[in-house]
Amino acid sequence: MMTQAQREMACERVRRELGIDRVGTAPDAPVLRSRQSGAPARPASYLPVEAEIHGAQLYEYEIWGRPGLDLRTRSFITVAVLAALGRDDQLYRYINGALNIGITPEEIHETLLHAGVYSGLPAWENAVGVAGEVFVARGLVPAGSGAPVESKPAMDHEERRAARNRVVAALGVGRIGLGPDAPLLQPLPGNPFPAARPGRLSFEQELAGITADYGYGEVWGRPGLDLRTRSFITVSVLQVQYQNDQLHIHVNNALNLGIAPEALGEAIAQAGVYDGGSGWHNAMTVARHVFLQHGLVEGD
Repeated sequence: MMTQAQREMACERVRRELGIDRVGTAPDAPVLRSRQSGAPARPASYLPVEAEIHGAQLYEYEIWGRPGLDLRTRSFITVAVLAALGRDDQLYRYINGALNIGITPEEIHETLLHAGVYSGLPAWENAVGVAGEVFVARGLVPAGSGAPVESKPAMDHEERRAARNRVVAALGVGRIGLGPDAPLLQPLPGNPFPAARPGRLSFEQELAGITADYGYGEVWGRPGLDLRTRSFITVSVLQVQYQNDQLHIHVNNALNLGIAPEALGEAIAQAGVYDGGSGWHNAMTVARHVFLQHGLVEGD
């Protein structure tokens, strides 16, 4: 844990590196205008309780300042979580911060699309609108002209299925390790079915196939983000939605990709800043069940 002095330094450093509420990271960078009024995004007289605000900022940026994850990964996680939660004003600020540290508009678009697989297409469409406001405020596009991202053609059925198979193999979905002979991931207590299971009803099998083709194929298979970043985004969005069975599967996928348990812990803490400590504890309980099966921790 950081000392008070270290917290203060981490807060100052991270806010400077992200260029919080500024268009750029230089000390004299223009102030980011708010979404509605055109006033600064965070006015000086925001609340009369400056001590409480400062304490909250120290907590927020102490997590951002921890060494276990770089700022880019933390930024991807934060944007995805805020999009999933529909926290539009904060999403506006942190999309701006992501651009300040060199994350591209295309990567922002991919992050929002990927988060939408797990939070729903309405959340994605809403977040795209917020991103467009940031792009206009920064002068990346004229008002009314759309996002500065080139549209990619949708995959056809064959491409989608090939991408799905490639991604599922790379993630080792439902198995502890990679390859068809890797042992099956055992489900969370209370769920009687393993992650990969035969015997689905016909309509269930069909809908599962459609979902997998779109999620693992159409979206995970796109080139705009690497699988590691997509894995962090997925775990974080499932965490804040308390989708424990799916979180269990995707924590396992992350380990199969080679993401260290410590890095997953940092991702869970980062998401917890914006969804609360109870979500953090819940997600770590789910993750621990996967860590046990990988032999990374000992049982009680």
